[in-house]
Amino acid sequence: MHRVMVSNNDRDKYPAATDPAECDDEGYVKPYFDLDTVRELAANTQAAAKEFGHDSIDTVHVVDGDADGKPPALVVVVTWMDIESKGVAKATTIVEPIRHREDEDQDDDPEDAGDWLWPVGGLAWRWYAFGPDGIHPQIPYKPEQ
Repeated sequence: MHRVMVSNNDRDKYPAATDPAECDDEGYVKPYFDLDTVRELAANTQAAAKEFGHDSIDTVHVVDGDADGKPPALVVVVTWMDIESKGVAKATTIVEPIRHREDEDQDDDPEDAGDWLWPVGGLAWRWYAFGPDGIHPQIPYKPEQ
């Protein structure tokens, strides 16, 4: 995984981990966010929904919990525009987190399984990574070696 800044709206940038193998055919990326970044994303999507209407934006919600070694929170995405046609259950997604470690050895130490990361929006949200200058989008994504 590579650490990059990503966006999907030309306004907000978020730090994320990306896997170059997880790009779509057009070069958009599937970012994985830490919990602090997910909270920021949640605040921003909820504020945008208040400003522009829930029928125009998906919202992210963080439900905190403590499940003894399980994710410290659930991340839920609500696609408000789909509720009428698909129903609440199909318009709501619980985002499945992964565990990721930055170190090279990647051993199976249960005490150090890595950080929890959530792929909010996945490829569907058309996330793009920024190049090394931090200003220009890199579409298609080409990580620095």
